[in-house]
Amino acid sequence: MIAEIRPLDTLFFRDGKPFSRGEETWADGVFPPYPSVVYGALRTWFISNHPEPFSKKAIRESQGIRIKDFQYRTPKGIYLPMPLDLAEPKDKHPVQKTREELDREYEVVRLQLHPVDTIVSSYPHLCSMVLRPSSDIIVEEVQQGFIQNDDLKSYLVKPEAHYKIRKLEDFAQTEPKVGIGRNDFSNTTSDALLYRVGMRRASEFEILINFDWPENGHTPQQRSLVSKLGAENKTVEIRSSRQRIGMSPEDVKLGDKRFKLYFSTPAIFENGWFPNLAKHGIQAELVAASVGKPLHIGGFDMEKGEPKTMYRAVPAGSVYFYETTETPDTVLDKLFGKAISDIMPEQGFGITYVGNW
Repeated sequence: MIAEIRPLDTLFFRDGKPFSRGEETWADGVFPPYPSVVYGALRTWFISNHPEPFSKKAIRESQGIRIKDFQYRTPKGIYLPMPLDLAEPKDKHPVQKTREELDREYEVVRLQLHPVDTIVSSYPHLCSMVLRPSSDIIVEEVQQGFIQNDDLKSYLVKPEAHYKIRKLEDFAQTEPKVGIGRNDFSNTTSDALLYRVGMRRASEFEILINFDWPENGHTPQQRSLVSKLGAENKTVEIRSSRQRIGMSPEDVKLGDKRFKLYFSTPAIFENGWFPNLAKHGIQAELVAASVGKPLHIGGFDMEKGEPKTMYRAVPAGSVYFYETTETPDTVLDKLFGKAISDIMPEQGFGITYVGNW
């Protein structure tokens, strides 16, 4: 089943950093929201459509939802997080910069793999190759880049040297909001409770989710639902969609002896940033990786009334390069389009696609 989430107002989603009363005045947020947030929204949709809405039975059955894919729709097409082995040249010509800003489309280059001659380290997962530009150009990291679905397929099948990407800031503008805490008894402002948050107005940015409805689950009678999502009690519309999303293993003709993994959603591994493919029946040696800064994913358990466990996660767009003796069909069958996160894979963490390098 395909659903879409359309913002009706500005949105704000907290990250894992502390925001203590009287100590912090600026609350950092994340966008797009983590899969666990979207998973909660889908459960709300299911529970509200249940014959016994918001009953214990409905809440229990809603745990059967399984998210299979995330993509994002804009007026320019369907997008996914940019692979992190792509980087933007730093010294672009001013004319090119101006044209890119007007078109909201930016040229990036693919980093190349180069062997490391000498390594002395006690680290158990040390890679034998590193990623760097193919020439003497200077590159810089792209903050929250997105690549079109067709370009991602090309990236997986036969990687090119250059790609066009878009940036989140062009679709979801930041709107700062200043507020102050209020005394619950007198309804007057409280001292040392002034705060500022960065809301996101994403009127041209919709979240598309491919998910499995619970077995024997009731077909939703409401085709759409207006629900609160994130902090500040802002609203979104959740509705069913006919938009086709996702990729098929048939789209990728994988070569022998090596492959790369691209993560379209954050992934939580027991070994930090290192995925254990043996758990999924694949024997492979990691030779290189392009991994962003870790995310801190937690939340609040409404039933228990306490914070959830905080996890460090690999960000979406992370890429891993492997050598293997497995057949291409085996690799595609066990990894392509699967959620391989060690924690909360049913919520859509760790959705991965396989490609050539």
